[in-house]
Amino acid sequence: MTRTAGALAFAGAAATALSACGGAEAAEPEAAATTVDPVYADGVYDGPRVTNIRGGYQAQVTIEDGTITDVQAIEAGTQDAESVSINARAIPELRDKVIEAQSADVEAVSGSSYTSPAFTESIQGALDDAAAAAE
Repeated sequence: MTRTAGALAFAGAAATALSACGGAEAAEPEAAATTVDPVYADGVYDGPRVTNIRGGYQAQVTIEDGTITDVQAIEAGTQDAESVSINARAIPELRDKVIEAQSADVEAVSGSSYTSPAFTESIQGALDDAAAAAE
């Protein structure tokens, strides 16, 4: 993109953003904060066992005060040296990502193309159970 084209694109985006600010009309007051029921019921939930060519994967998720506080592996692939090595790195990283995101919708760990999708699928199953129990 040329410098002129970039400047024009920026000017157009800025004008669009400013036009969204509105005119002299007063903004609507924000609605009062409401209490939201927890998405997840407290407890320890085992996800489904998910298999692929690298073995079986199953996660256990702990929920406290409606929050994901821990994720552990019940089963993590085969005992093949490569799988053990990858899982020793990938599962703790996935655990940390899920706790931070409070969701199983996290990025895969690089180099764990079998572990990441299987383990997060099991985590999602456990979270689905926790959400159903909260209803």
